[in-house]
Amino acid sequence: MKSNTHLLGGVVAGAAYKAFTDLPPETLQHELTFFGAAVLGSLLPDLCHPGSYLGKKTVFLSKTISKTFGHRTITHSWMMILVLFLLPQWIDWRYEESLSIGLVVGVLSHLILDAATSRGIQLLYPLPIRFRFPFYTKTGSKTETNIASLLGLLAAVLMIHLYIVSLF
Repeated sequence: MKSNTHLLGGVVAGAAYKAFTDLPPETLQHELTFFGAAVLGSLLPDLCHPGSYLGKKTVFLSKTISKTFGHRTITHSWMMILVLFLLPQWIDWRYEESLSIGLVVGVLSHLILDAATSRGIQLLYPLPIRFRFPFYTKTGSKTETNIASLLGLLAAVLMIHLYIVSLF
């Protein structure tokens, strides 16, 4: 999937997490940290691809990960989820829980979307088993464009529900 689809997926996943856990909105700083982390997490797995949005911004790191592990391996696996859940916990910061959960929610949205592509993901890396949904699409296709449009609509509906409807 392309970066715009992943970004929208991160927002939808974050809003869905907030809606389905029935948590009331916290302080603005907590909400911004959570959603910022969800959006960042939705892009982080593609650090392994030098041509990706983040890969272009972190060329040395991206090329190193790509040459060492390959694309859609370690950064698209359970290891990435674990590292991004634990890493913020080592920071003595009042928003570490929002950061930690937001990152994981964003990464999970990325992995789900990439599992809906023809290449799939290696969720159990280092085991060479690829996971892919039985229905899948090609990155950049018309189907992906439609998925991104639906995610945008769903993001808008969920955010309106979370921050406007819930106030009344």
